[in-house]
Amino acid sequence: MPGGRPTDYDPAYCEQVIEFLRDGYSVAAFAGSIGKAASTVELWRTKHPEFSEAVKIGQAGAVLWWENRARAVARGEDGNPTAVIFGLKNRAPDQWRDKTEQDVNATHNVRTITHRIVRPEQRGD
Repeated sequence: MPGGRPTDYDPAYCEQVIEFLRDGYSVAAFAGSIGKAASTVELWRTKHPEFSEAVKIGQAGAVLWWENRARAVARGEDGNPTAVIFGLKNRAPDQWRDKTEQDVNATHNVRTITHRIVRPEQRGD
């Protein structure tokens, strides 16, 4: 075994993180629920591809949870629209944002063109 502290990672966390995040929670909240630091859970994401995939699946489930809350509020059910918007913007920023950004890079080549207007009486013929 390489030097350093042994990992607390358990492959069972894959299913647990999917289920936990499907209730609208964040990865940091999952870390708190299992008594680990958020930085530890983020490290697991880099070292364990199966856990990283499970987190992605769970995060998609969290977006579904928040979108369901948004639909409920839109139908007039109880809920806090501001909290729902905040939740969606932070969990799915590519789909839920107020502004779009456009980057326009253009190069203009300017050429000076000089015209001389010659009147027939000034031509000197």
